[in-house]
Amino acid sequence: MPGGGKVSGDAEREARARFVEQFAMLLSDAGMQRMPARVFAYVLASDAETHTAAELADGLRVSAAAISGAVRPLVDMGILVRDRAPGDRVDHYRVYGDDVWSTLIGRQEPMYRHIDVLFTEGLKTLSPGAGRRRIHETREFYRFVHAEFDTLTRRWRERRAGVSESPEPARAAPGE
Repeated sequence: MPGGGKVSGDAEREARARFVEQFAMLLSDAGMQRMPARVFAYVLASDAETHTAAELADGLRVSAAAISGAVRPLVDMGILVRDRAPGDRVDHYRVYGDDVWSTLIGRQEPMYRHIDVLFTEGLKTLSPGAGRRRIHETREFYRFVHAEFDTLTRRWRERRAGVSESPEPARAAPGE
């Protein structure tokens, strides 16, 4: 069928673009800035291993300037890496590693340590009462979550090995 592949390719690109925008909205709702969220969603959903700023701009249908401002915080957060081949004048961006989600969680460790120190100091200054109780409970919640990082990361890596073997989307088990 003449042109059949092109229509399919166009339809696939549009479906991917819709998914990227929906994923970016989810990330934005969770606190990530809109343009970095779009770039991250695009890079994560793309089959390409690396992207130039021009390729990102073209794929997201935005200006190169928008990409420049969006990749900076992603590189700073350790989500994307900027590479350049010897002799090349163009930067290439790629996901930091194969296990980007464990990497992101691991990079939150300094924040958890800071929260612990801040709340411990705050508890020394607060008088007994509802506010002190809430701060104490909040500190303990963060201590609990932080203590679970190693266990969760280990369990994720075990599960990831099985997930990575199958290209089919995994369904969540009841109660997960």
